[in-house]
Amino acid sequence: MSIDAHVHLWRLSRGDNVAIIPTMTAIYKDREPVDLKPLIDAAGVEHVVVVQAAETLAETLFTIGLARKYSWIAGIVAWVELASPSVEEELAALSWNPIIKGVRPVRNDNRSIAWMLDNRLDPGFHALGDNSLSLDVLVQNWREIPLATLLAKRWPGLAIVLDHCGKPDITNGDFEPWASHVDELASLPNVVCKLSGLLNCARRGADAADVESYIKHVLDAFGPGRVMWGSDWPPLDLASGYATWKDISDSALQALPDFQRREVVERTAIRVYRLNC
Repeated sequence: MSIDAHVHLWRLSRGDNVAIIPTMTAIYKDREPVDLKPLIDAAGVEHVVVVQAAETLAETLFTIGLARKYSWIAGIVAWVELASPSVEEELAALSWNPIIKGVRPVRNDNRSIAWMLDNRLDPGFHALGDNSLSLDVLVQNWREIPLATLLAKRWPGLAIVLDHCGKPDITNGDFEPWASHVDELASLPNVVCKLSGLLNCARRGADAADVESYIKHVLDAFGPGRVMWGSDWPPLDLASGYATWKDISDSALQALPDFQRREVVERTAIRVYRLNC
């Protein structure tokens, strides 16, 4: 079995996907299960985890509705406002639905994640743990990976997922100090990493050679048991395509023993997100 641990779905007429703008021609259109299913079928992917793409609870309701219709949606990573005065009740309500596996709090598309270190958000982080929800962290600037490390140290009981390998600047070949930042974060046992988003960090038309050292470093730092594969579709289409990223990933993972490869493409996601598949 293969699981895509990071996809997005949206219907633009709903009006809350404000990070998707008309200049993003390749993805400025509805992206729904009927668009994704042929791609995952061709790639041999059986289940997906849908991650928030709008900063509203209404989008989470929309995604829950899609999951009711399409059984191959195995989990949802929802949005929540950690500063909400009713965050404890909101997280309790989300966790009551077993399709909700975690949350990804985002503000202003997380151009910076410094806001997540505000002590006034502590009740929200406590409520995440109380409701057994994982925390995805979207770092848009790899220089802020140390902020994710501070967050993970502050909340050692939370299962924390670093999205998109912390978005290294592959276009300009900035391997260090990204790699050292990743090593420090990976030293914390409550953190796992998504092997996703790398083609969007590289020049358009990038191939396996452009990303292989970054893939290898993430696997070495976290170990296969704390890495999960994801496509980051449809943003992936801004840089490449689903089949291309799947082929590059499969090639990079080919050197691993079968049981380690299975960790990356299936078992880590099942453990961290508590998937029933």
